[in-house]
Amino acid sequence: MLSTKWRVLFVFIVLLIAAALIANHLAGRVFNYHDPIGSVRAIYEDIKVEIEIVEEAEQTLIKPSAGSFTTKTVIQNHLPQADTTRCTDVSLGEVKYKRNGNIYTWTDSHGVPYFSDTKPDFAVETLDTDFVEPLDYFELTLQAANLPPSFTEKLRIKLNTVFKVYGQIIGADALKKVRLNLTVFATRSRYEQAIKQRGADPSNTDGIYFHATNSAFIYYRNEQSAMRTAIHEAVHAINKAILGTTPRWLNEGLAEYFEYTNNSMQLVSIEPHLSWISNKHIAQSVFTINWLIGLDNKWQTADDTKLYASSWAAIYFLMDSSKGKQFLKSVMLAEQNSPCSKLTAETLESMLYQHFPQLSKDYKTWLNEPFIKHRF
Repeated sequence: MLSTKWRVLFVFIVLLIAAALIANHLAGRVFNYHDPIGSVRAIYEDIKVEIEIVEEAEQTLIKPSAGSFTTKTVIQNHLPQADTTRCTDVSLGEVKYKRNGNIYTWTDSHGVPYFSDTKPDFAVETLDTDFVEPLDYFELTLQAANLPPSFTEKLRIKLNTVFKVYGQIIGADALKKVRLNLTVFATRSRYEQAIKQRGADPSNTDGIYFHATNSAFIYYRNEQSAMRTAIHEAVHAINKAILGTTPRWLNEGLAEYFEYTNNSMQLVSIEPHLSWISNKHIAQSVFTINWLIGLDNKWQTADDTKLYASSWAAIYFLMDSSKGKQFLKSVMLAEQNSPCSKLTAETLESMLYQHFPQLSKDYKTWLNEPFIKHRF
């Protein structure tokens, strides 16, 4: 007969195994009876990771200074659907360019130089610039009723800016032409009906991007809100076509980043996101970047607001310096070279520290400084 102590220990072990198997089943995993030790180890590792996240999450949050902190309640306006087309190239091929011809130059009798793309009727020098411009970056289909006439043109200009910034980061040769299918609904009821017909939940959203059809549905709350949502969802489609499947922080961070794109004549600027700042300072607690990149599978279960804020802040930080842009270039080109898979958190962290050996210090210092607009 087993002693009472051993019986209690035996019952405890049995209950522990039973609980683990139930959790394993509810998580959708299948227990491998041909490799029971490996399956048990996998269950243990998952449980350990969950415990670590609970214990370490609060320790890895960077909080704004007390003087600048304001609590914001942000309705999550975007909800991308599960990507079932990971290995399908949804781009329209390479971006085509046209040559603008030569530039002619001459100097008048006062020594003033002139430049023109039209040859005058006197002797001039020719500058063979090989200057080219894109015929088109994207093919936009915008379905909407009662939109302001200028909405489509403004959207085109802003999306051209997205492509130009991408070209500055990864190189124009790496760009691909993208098909963008956007549908804008003037009423909330029609927006929600269209989303539900496609098996998604429209609650607390103003826009949803569907990978399978490379299309996005947008609720027209007002022109400014609809424009930001249209840009956000379009960036998801651009990322899908140019980069393939990407880590969630990168995909959402870039989409959030370009929402406040401004165009004036030939000048382009990107403003800090008003949902995440107050008085030019960060208004949300955010994860450190090295911790954020390890949370890719926690977006559906964790605090989405904090994840969106952290992703935007990470991209804004990286866009704020040349070495940050070099890191983004390395990541984006690596993702483009392997469009069917995402870089692992370990690989990303290694690449990150190559560019930012003192990342924690640099990021904390940067977060405490006033946010300024970016110019391109």
